[in-house]
Amino acid sequence: MEHSSGSLVRRLRLQQLAIFEKVAETGSMLAASRELHMTQPAVSKCIRELEQHFNETLFTRGKRGVQLTEFGELLRRHAQSLLAGLRFLADDANSWSAGISGQVVVGTLLTASAKLLPRAVLRLREIAPNIIVKIRVGSNDALFPELARGQFDVVIGFLPEENINPSFIHVPLYDEMLCAVVSRHHPLALDAQVDIRQLQDMAWIIPTVESVARRSAHSFFEAAGMAMPGKLVESVSFLTNLGLLLESTMIALMPYAVAEQFVRAGLLSILRLGVASPFGKVGYTLMADRPPTAATARLLAALEQVAGIDAPGGL
Repeated sequence: MEHSSGSLVRRLRLQQLAIFEKVAETGSMLAASRELHMTQPAVSKCIRELEQHFNETLFTRGKRGVQLTEFGELLRRHAQSLLAGLRFLADDANSWSAGISGQVVVGTLLTASAKLLPRAVLRLREIAPNIIVKIRVGSNDALFPELARGQFDVVIGFLPEENINPSFIHVPLYDEMLCAVVSRHHPLALDAQVDIRQLQDMAWIIPTVESVARRSAHSFFEAAGMAMPGKLVESVSFLTNLGLLLESTMIALMPYAVAEQFVRAGLLSILRLGVASPFGKVGYTLMADRPPTAATARLLAALEQVAGIDAPGGL
């Protein structure tokens, strides 16, 4: 069966796509019906109507719920784009009528979630308290594809060294530095200056091999005149790293802005090594072909305002 755009406009309903997306998200007709406050038969009927319209099976049924077929995956990609477009329209309409309302969905890396993003959100609440901010943490590999599909309005954090995808606009806010940190109770925590030679045989926590921060770790040791330590734990989980630091005498590499938050909380100390090692640029990423909504534009303005405060002041 061939499908023209006119035929789709006449026969498809946005509610059908919203129901389809909820079933795909939950993996269950029953769970979707509960979240949508509908009966399960009504949800099932909607899915059957979509399958009849396209003459394709959208889900395979099993004991543990439903899974998308290949055609279902195709339809979901387009449904997500359409529903995201509706959300952008709703946000713009709300902003037009109220001036300070709307919603911003943010994808962020831990690099920015420690200080930059919280301060920007607090600044946004001062100027537009009715804007709802939804935040999800992830890696660039996961966040950028979702930004392209319209699941995020903006991604905030560590920027790629090269912009190889013209679909994205990367806006740098400041240069982040890498530093070495230890528990506040570490023997070296209070030393005004630490001799690099003391650190070679100690246990370190560094980013994993596949992490974009691994190259920065190599640069750090080169700048310090050290070989890569032999005793290593490779981790990009800040909570895990913090636990290891608090329970041992290990040393960890962290972005300065992240480490500074733990220092202020009285948990960690930054070792004074006399080494300034670049970590990368911190900023935000937008889609080149999708202008930011009014609510998103206000968050970006807040980011710009607080970026100077968050820029590392040196080690």
